[in-house]
Amino acid sequence: MKATTYFLDQPGGEFSAKENEIPTLNAGEILVKTKRTSICKSDVIIYKKGLQRIKQWPAVILHEVCCEVVAVDENVSKFQPGDLLGIGCDLPCGDKDCIYCGENGTGDWTSCPNTHATGHEFPGFARTHAVLPDWFVQLGPIKKFPERIPKNYISQLEPLACCLEGMTRVNNCITDRVVVLIGAGSQSTYALQVAQAMKARKIILVNRGEERLQRVLDDFGDETTVGLLWDNDIEEKIFKECRPFNEPHFIMMNVPHEAGYELATKLMGYNTVLDAHAGVKGPEGKPAIMRNVDLNNDIHYKLQCYQATHGSSMHGINLAYEMLLNDQLPNLHKMTRPDEIFKQNQIKEAILRGDDKDSLKVIIDWD
Repeated sequence: MKATTYFLDQPGGEFSAKENEIPTLNAGEILVKTKRTSICKSDVIIYKKGLQRIKQWPAVILHEVCCEVVAVDENVSKFQPGDLLGIGCDLPCGDKDCIYCGENGTGDWTSCPNTHATGHEFPGFARTHAVLPDWFVQLGPIKKFPERIPKNYISQLEPLACCLEGMTRVNNCITDRVVVLIGAGSQSTYALQVAQAMKARKIILVNRGEERLQRVLDDFGDETTVGLLWDNDIEEKIFKECRPFNEPHFIMMNVPHEAGYELATKLMGYNTVLDAHAGVKGPEGKPAIMRNVDLNNDIHYKLQCYQATHGSSMHGINLAYEMLLNDQLPNLHKMTRPDEIFKQNQIKEAILRGDDKDSLKVIIDWD
């Protein structure tokens, strides 16, 4: 059996298809066939600028994926041919004795100094088939889905898991609370749906572009949702919408720009949780964004919580799996418009569509 792999030659470059023989499975390995990949904003950044974590070019990218099991080694019992799998991006290091990633580890993979990720250190799913090594099969973020769950949804397990990591790290910061989402891109749209499912009291969506803001409100808004155009008076408008509370309870900052951090920190009040969900990064690295925080009067006496989420562990993967399994996101299909579904030989076109301001979630259909 042969597989086709699509290599990106360099940032801003072209994808080229190469055929290769699929190797015989070693002990504990499984062979999967790519069914769907969804486009992440990280894919857009990698395509346009590259990332420091990608050390070797040409590179195999794409990390949001739904796969079907084609074959398993005889030592594998947890999966069988025909299984539909959703796979997370952030991966254990592969050391079964690791205190973070191993069989008896904490599961905090992003804290491990040797952690890696699909589409970065581990080859991505811009390929028709992939062999998952034994450590991936045993320890990795893999969930098996019933056939009734659409493959497009399964490919969104990973970004939904990232969102849930941020919204559940602090107990009860969403239910019956005022939630502010800065930015109206895909992560804020997942967060909006999650906040609705968790019965937030009010959800305030903030965005600079009116067209994107209106699209999200039209497709995903409900009686709890308010949209605000980000202008010079945005702080005052947000605080007004928080009434009768003085400030928001939870803020998710979903724009990869310094202005988002500035706005988010100005909104912090009593008991406010800030999840810095979008980092600012590029091929040159991660710029410093400095801010003075009063550790006594703010952190202690105002009970403020500053946290960040990038990637997901099995905690987020399990929560996302349960939400998809229990149909808790009834509008998820609206993330992808008909013109946002591409074929496997249209990876570049899919990524460029994902970079458009009106796009939320682009899907590549490998069938």
